[in-house]
Parts: sequence; C-alpha cells; structure tokens
Amino acid sequence: IHNTRELQELVGHLSSFAEFCFDTETTGLDHNTCRIVGMSFAAEPFKAWYIPFCGASSDDYVNILRPLFENEAITKIGQNIKFDIMVLAKLGIEVRGKKIDTMLLHYLLDSESRHNMDFLAERYLRYSPIRIETLIGKGARQLTMDQVNIEAVKEYAAEDADITLQLKNALWPELEKQGL
Repeated sequence: IHNTRELQELVGHLSSFAEFCFDTETTGLDHNTCRIVGMSFAAEPFKAWYIPFCGASSDDYVNILRPLFENEAITKIGQNIKFDIMVLAKLGIEVRGKKIDTMLLHYLLDSESRHNMDFLAERYLRYSPIRIETLIGKGARQLTMDQVNIEAVKEYAAEDADITLQLKNALWPELEKQGL
C-alpha cells in the first residue's frame, strides 16, 4: 500500500470479511519504547498486503485504520496478538471484537511444544517462512526493522500475516474437534 487512497480501498475490502489477520512491524520488542514501522494484513490464504508507516502519512493511516480495528463485528487474528494490540493502543487505536491468537491456540493443543510462528508453520503447513535474522541479523550488529530495505520488509511482513491466517485455519478445527 503506497498512499491513503490505496489504504482506504484495502480497509473497505477487509471490512467485507468476517475476520482478518494483522501483524505490526516495529523497531523493537518492547511495546512501551518501540515505534511502528508498518503493518501487514491477510483475509484469504496466499494474499496479503503491507503498509509502510513513514513520514506524514502515518497519522492519516491511523485515522483510516481505526474504524476497521474498532469494528466489533470483525474478528481479528494474530500471532502473539497482545503485543500488536499494545502497539496499536499507543497510536490511539482500540482493537475491539473477538480476537484469536494462534500462539494461544497452539498452546491449548500442545502446551509442551514451542509456539513461535516459524515452528508452527513448519509443523502444520510444511513451510519455512523467511527468518527475521535474514533481515535484521543477530547480536551486536542487529538492525531494527526501520533500517531494512522496504522491499525485504514487505515480503517478510506480508508472509507473516498470511502464514498466521493459514495457521488459524489449520489449528481452529483441531480445537473444535477437542471441544476447546
């Protein structure tokens, strides 16, 4: 998504779904100190969007996105969604309605295993996602997401939203089958 017009079209499109998946990209893992770099969305498998938050457009983007997140009729899906909700709260967006966290879904099914998205994607989707370390590195020379080329970030971020949506679709029937 490159401008407010495209974002308004995307919000209209996402509003037509009963649920959508979202993910925030930030400059760090502490919701109190990080800044938002961008957001990704998916409402159908294998199709996702990335919205870079940069410059003056950020405030406009927040105002366009707010009604989508505050719509109680639409279910919001995420991986570790609590973090994303706290990031959006800093922007003045309250995430309302039903929320589904794929990390928690998996915990209910298999509390002893790991619950990170890469592990879940490999286990349930037989897919190896882009590793964050390939973008930001590790250790003392690790970058923050705002220092990474936007072309690389958009592929990584859009994949995160798409994979998380696919994980929800894979895990939910198992939860229902077990009566959870």
